[in-house]
Amino acid sequence: MSGDLTISGIHHKKVKVEVIAADVSASIVASGQLTVPPPKPDIASILDTQAQVTITRVSVVSGKVVIQGNVSVDITYVSTAPSQPVHFFEGTLSLFGSADVPGIFPGMTPEVVVTNVFATSRLIDPRTVEVNVLVTIRVKVLREQVLPIISDVPKKIVVPTVTKPVVPVVKRRVVTVERAVLQGEAQTIAVGTVSIPPDKPGVSSIIRTSAAGSVTRANVQRGKVIVDGVVSTRTLYVGLSPQQPVFSVDGSITFSVIVDLPGVEVGMFAFAAVQIESVDATIVNPRTLRIRAVVKVSVVVTVERELSLVTGIGALPPTLVPVTQDFLVEEIIGQVQDDSTITVQIVVPATHPGIGRVIQSFAQPKVTKTLVRDGVVLVQGTLRITLLFSELPSQKVFAHVQTVPFTLTLRIAGAHPACCGVAEVSVVRVVAVPVQPRVANVRVTLRGWGMATNIDTVPTVVDIRSHEAGGELPGPPVSSITQDPSSSGGRVHVVQIGDTLFQIAQRYGTTVDAIVQANNIQDPNRIMVGDTLVIP
Repeated sequence: MSGDLTISGIHHKKVKVEVIAADVSASIVASGQLTVPPPKPDIASILDTQAQVTITRVSVVSGKVVIQGNVSVDITYVSTAPSQPVHFFEGTLSLFGSADVPGIFPGMTPEVVVTNVFATSRLIDPRTVEVNVLVTIRVKVLREQVLPIISDVPKKIVVPTVTKPVVPVVKRRVVTVERAVLQGEAQTIAVGTVSIPPDKPGVSSIIRTSAAGSVTRANVQRGKVIVDGVVSTRTLYVGLSPQQPVFSVDGSITFSVIVDLPGVEVGMFAFAAVQIESVDATIVNPRTLRIRAVVKVSVVVTVERELSLVTGIGALPPTLVPVTQDFLVEEIIGQVQDDSTITVQIVVPATHPGIGRVIQSFAQPKVTKTLVRDGVVLVQGTLRITLLFSELPSQKVFAHVQTVPFTLTLRIAGAHPACCGVAEVSVVRVVAVPVQPRVANVRVTLRGWGMATNIDTVPTVVDIRSHEAGGELPGPPVSSITQDPSSSGGRVHVVQIGDTLFQIAQRYGTTVDAIVQANNIQDPNRIMVGDTLVIP
């Protein structure tokens, strides 16, 4: 009976997808002692501790993901000098740890994202500081899977035992099954000048300069991405005065850099991140500083591939039945980046003198919880605010640290409580204004990034088989169904950004002509990202 059935126009296709094997959060602690380098003075008290994490290696062993990296630490402190000038020094700690992920094994692909960094420090002696850095990470482990699916169903099915052609009812669902990624980086030097405003004294000496970078535009061109951005600087300096008061001045300089990425095309989405590798300031004259920053720009170009899955075929003749297989996908519901400003009132305790003048303020965020509600991602956390101020008229420097809670609301259309939410928060700007002798209002601009994803199982039609009322007939699927050439045992390659037929042929030890013939390619010079090629 099955040999008498004729179904033409049904096509199969094999797709290679990355299936999520695990998705967990974990924490790693980096600890160590840092020593004040000569000729910097001894430490009287620590004002602020900042840390930045760089992941250098990620590997998979049975049941674990091992993470290695470095933690760059900046410590700002008040020295033991009579005038108590502010100083800072840098150090590096090693990061090594693992995340328990049961069921994984070598060969799977790990992805690690740092979601939060929180640093604390303790003074051991005037020249030694003990630092502990808590690093929170999200670990996702992927494995490759090749799935044969039905890619095309004819509008009419002709069956000899049925007098009229059958019009099948086809249900489809469009999902993102894979994402081609191309990464690159480039380095540039941003140079500019910053002027001291009239209400502040001129510069006698520079204590420290800090900087943060931001991207204003990422323009994707053929084979390259042009990134424009701004370096925001803050310089702490000793003023031209017998009392040596400490002041700070803010400034900004622009930069532009080209990141070469062969294979990218206009219309692709590019995400660019900026890292300030070093920054220094020199005195041009008492009211002008020259800033020089080494800027590293990293670019990720993504191409999300949408696949129309056949989830059901109805109105088939009684002799035919669709065969389904569950298809696990993680769909990106949406992602958003938004800035929010919160105002916090800081009260200096009675053990400190009143606020004569605010020198500088810092804020360090820590995300404690991410919740997904209808249409929004709620990010809850704490802000560790450090207020650096001086007493008048002595100009001695003091510091007060206070931790306050915050909540950010990131709106993502389509998000719902069953989604998985991921968020990051960074500080864009901190401004402190004294309103009373012991009270200051601190405005903190936070930049929040959030993404909502939904992991779902989609039943997908992978075949159509024949059967009789008494049960399924022996033998393979209906013989006249058009089979994918890879059913004969060929390998499957999904075209990535930058791939050419020559490179693919070399990789698999075959020829361009063989791939062209096996896949019926009309123009060997034009293959599309996401195409599935059978490798003979």
